[in-house]
Amino acid sequence: MNLADGLRINSWRYPDKTAVVFEEKRLTYSELNTRANRLAHGLLKRGFKRGDKVSIILYNCIEFLELYHAFARIGVVSVPINFRLVPNERNYIINNSESKALFIGPEFVKDFDAGRTPNVAGNCYVVGDDGAETEGLHNYEDILTGMPDHEPYVEQSEEDLFYLGYTSGTTGFPKGAMIQTRGTLEVIKNALVRNANRQGVDLTQRAFLAIMPICHSNSIWATLITYWFGGTNVIFPSGKFKPENVLQIIDREKVTTTSMVPTMITRILELPGEIKNKYNMDSLTSVGSSSAPLLTKTKEAALKFFSNARFSEGYGSTETGALTTLRHKDQMRKVRSIGKPNPGIEIKLIDENQQVVTKPNEVGVLWAKAPSAFIGYYKDPKKTREAINGEWSTAGDMAYFDTEGYYYLVDRKHDMIISGGENVYPAEIEEVIIKHPAVSEVTAIGVPHEQWGEVVKALVIIKEGIQATEEELLSYCKQHLAGFKTPRSIEFRDDFPRTATGKILKRLVKKPYWEGQERMI
Repeated sequence: MNLADGLRINSWRYPDKTAVVFEEKRLTYSELNTRANRLAHGLLKRGFKRGDKVSIILYNCIEFLELYHAFARIGVVSVPINFRLVPNERNYIINNSESKALFIGPEFVKDFDAGRTPNVAGNCYVVGDDGAETEGLHNYEDILTGMPDHEPYVEQSEEDLFYLGYTSGTTGFPKGAMIQTRGTLEVIKNALVRNANRQGVDLTQRAFLAIMPICHSNSIWATLITYWFGGTNVIFPSGKFKPENVLQIIDREKVTTTSMVPTMITRILELPGEIKNKYNMDSLTSVGSSSAPLLTKTKEAALKFFSNARFSEGYGSTETGALTTLRHKDQMRKVRSIGKPNPGIEIKLIDENQQVVTKPNEVGVLWAKAPSAFIGYYKDPKKTREAINGEWSTAGDMAYFDTEGYYYLVDRKHDMIISGGENVYPAEIEEVIIKHPAVSEVTAIGVPHEQWGEVVKALVIIKEGIQATEEELLSYCKQHLAGFKTPRSIEFRDDFPRTATGKILKRLVKKPYWEGQERMI
C-alpha cells in the first residue's frame, strides 16, 4: 500500500471535487492527482530513484502536497525543513540527511549557498516563482512539462522510509527521525478507525484547515488523512500568524476541523469581541490542540468560543506518532490531562531508577509501544539507543497517570529544573503565572545560582494595552507556589524564539543565561 493511494483512489471517485485550497487557487482531485503523477514521472526522468533523499524548504503551498505525493509514488524520501531555521541550520539538515536535491521557495533563494551544500549543487528547484529563472537553479514547473498523466510504477515496500522528520531542536542540533511508510499508514488507519462509526458524520465532507507548517508531522499526517477520507485540505499561508485570518478562512471555506497549538488558540481568543463575532464558526465541528499543554484558562475560553465543535487535545511526537487523546467530554473533568492511549497504543512510565511506574501520580519518562513509531535517528546510533528500547520508544517527555488511567505531561526531561536538590517542573509554574490577568504567554527556565545550582526565572509576554510590574507578578507567584518553585526574577519579553509550530524553544531562551558555564543544568 502506498501513502499516495488516498489521493489516487479518491481522484477516481470524486474527480471534480475540490481537493485543495490555497488563497485564491483551487485544484480538484483529478487536477492534483495528475500534477503529482507528472511530477513523479519528471523526477524519474531526471534520475531520481527509490531511497533518494530530497530536502524541501517552502512556505505552506499546494506544491508541498504535490511533492509529498509524487515522492511517495516513486519511493523518494522527503526531508521537510522548518523554514524558520537560519541558513546554517538548514544547511546542516541538507548535509546530514545526504539529500541529493533541494526544492526551495523563492523567499529562501537569497540565503542559499550551494557551496555549503555541495551534495545538492546543480540539483535545486525553485517552487512558485512564476516561471522565472534563477541563476544556478532550475524551475519546478519545468519538471512537470510534457510528462505523462498516468500513475508511475516503482516497486516499493511499506518498510521504506517516507520522510526524515528533523526534530525541532529543543535540545540541540536537530535529529532526523526515520519515519517508515508503514508507520504513517498506521497513523492514517488509526484515524479511520476512530472516525468510522461516528453517527451522522460524512467524512468526505471533511475540510481540514492546515494552520501549522506542512513541514511539521502534525500537518503531514492530517493532510494525508484528509485525502483518505475524500475531503478537502485548506492551506493557511505561512509567515506572521494573523488570528483574524483563521476566522475569515473558517467562515469562507466552511472548515470543519483544524489543529492548532495553544499559542494560536490564545491569540484568537484575545481578539476583540467585535472581530470574533464577525465570523460564522458553525461549520467547525472539531478543534484539536497539540504540541504543548493547553493551559486551563485558555481551555475554558476555547470551549466557550468554539461552542459548536468537539474539542480534543492530543499527545504525540515525530518519533512516536499520535499516542493519546483527551476527548471533548473529558476536557473540564481532566483539565490538564493528555488523555488515554489511542487504539493499538501501549504506554508505560519509567522512573529515575529505571523501574516501571505502577502507582498513580508518580512521575516517569513516557515510553510507548506504537506501530506508528520511528525506527531511529538517521546516522545517530547513540541517540537512537537512548530513544528506542526494543518495541518501545520515547521522545523524553515526563508524565504521570491518575487513578482512572488518564495521563498528564509534566515536562520534557531536559527542561526540568533542579534547585537545591528539589525537582521543579516549569509547566507547573507556567500554569500559575498564565492565570494572572495581565499575562499573555509565559515560559519558566532554570538559571545558574551559586548556592542552589539553579533557580527559577520566568519570562512573560504581557497582553497588549495592559501593564504589570515584576514586583506584582512575583507577589502573585508567592501566593500560589511553594518557596523553592517561586521565580527569583521575572523578565518581560515581546516574543520568544519558536519552532515552526509556535512551540517555545527553551534551549534558546536559556542559552544567554548559561554562557560561560560548563553545563546548562
